[in-house]
Amino acid sequence: MVEWFKEFWPLALLLVAVSVGAAFMFRAAAKSSMRHKREFMAEEQYIIHLKTLKEKYVPLTREAIENAPAQELVEGVALGIQLFLQKQEDDENAFEALPDEKKFIYTLDVFESDKTLSVFFRSNSSIIKSRLVPALEAVGVTGKTEKIKRIALMFDDRDETVSFSEKEIADLDKELYDSDVLSEIKLAGAKYIKENPELFL
Repeated sequence: MVEWFKEFWPLALLLVAVSVGAAFMFRAAAKSSMRHKREFMAEEQYIIHLKTLKEKYVPLTREAIENAPAQELVEGVALGIQLFLQKQEDDENAFEALPDEKKFIYTLDVFESDKTLSVFFRSNSSIIKSRLVPALEAVGVTGKTEKIKRIALMFDDRDETVSFSEKEIADLDKELYDSDVLSEIKLAGAKYIKENPELFL
């Protein structure tokens, strides 16, 4: 055996390298498979969640609003608005034609979905971005609106009064996360809908 290694040591090293490489690839493949499975399961759960919301809130009724858990009402109402907009030839004009109250709830749901100001202001059109502060004010979530207005100006190409600052955006996103503003929005939005059901039917 010793003589074999002396004579064929390059081959032995190659075999070791191949074995290590194969083990690494199998491990990477296993991790990739698990990640894919988790992503698939998350997507499947989300589809089931949307189907459940659609069954409860589309079409929207006064009874559905009255019986809705506060944590899901904003999303349920916004889903109905989204489905309506998807059927329109020009969804932006259709959105603009909606009553302000529906625009506000839809905008709040988009913000909840995006989770941070950074993602929200980078991912959406101006007709959505311009309504975040008015939507927050409409439902009474006003603690951070002045700071949010400043961030909104950073993403406004027409405004030259505020310098863009990634740190300032990140700091405010952390403030909003630490204060659990998304839960506050869900509860305040649900209260707003329940107190004004006729505006959403």
